[in-house]
Amino acid sequence: MKYIKGINRHGSETFLLLLKNSQSLEIENIIKSSTTERGINSIISESEGIKWYNERNKNKIIFKLEKKTNAYYKIKIDINKGFYNINSNVSYINLKRYLDLTINHYIQTWQEFKNKSYAPFHGDLSLVGNVMFNDENEVLFVDWEQFDNSLKMPTGLDLMMTLIENFWYETKRHDKIHKDVLQHLVYSVKKLNEAQLLSPLLKDKPAQSSIHYINSNIAIWNGQHQKLPAIKVPKRYIKLIDDAFF
Repeated sequence: MKYIKGINRHGSETFLLLLKNSQSLEIENIIKSSTTERGINSIISESEGIKWYNERNKNKIIFKLEKKTNAYYKIKIDINKGFYNINSNVSYINLKRYLDLTINHYIQTWQEFKNKSYAPFHGDLSLVGNVMFNDENEVLFVDWEQFDNSLKMPTGLDLMMTLIENFWYETKRHDKIHKDVLQHLVYSVKKLNEAQLLSPLLKDKPAQSSIHYINSNIAIWNGQHQKLPAIKVPKRYIKLIDDAFF
């Protein structure tokens, strides 16, 4: 059973199709296709990102990239059974365990880039869709269409975006930030730093520096950077995060 999920979602210039089991109605495959230069580049980036990721993890993402013509590409991705997304309405306090698992998985996957200023970049490690979990506390990073391996993005920026994103969601739920939320964010950044996976370029004012690098490299998102929650955080909260490190 085929189900159209989206066309040109977030300006991606791709066509998204879900293939479901006709009996269980569970999603078995995702197909992305495009006939535009931007969309094709996104599909190629996703295949390169998955290859990079698969080389470093035991849980593989099975995919097939097809070039039908010079102006038509598609990628078919199998769903990893047993992995699930978390609910977008979960509070930061209840997200702590998932954030910790995500940080540990990043540290494991990017370990060869310790003490490096730059590293390959996923671009959208959102817990609301692109980071998945299973009952064995394993983590899977999916949706690699913004993958960038030019080594121009600071090591650890992916996780800084994840932490700032969930901080932003918390500001939308409450008028003020609970001290436990801020303490956990600071703890998480320090853990990344202790693992030698926080670029020296981000150590001085990590939140402000992260936002700077996002805004300075918006081409990576192919016109989709407006969807990133991290860049929506008011400046007063960015300052609050950075001030918490001193």
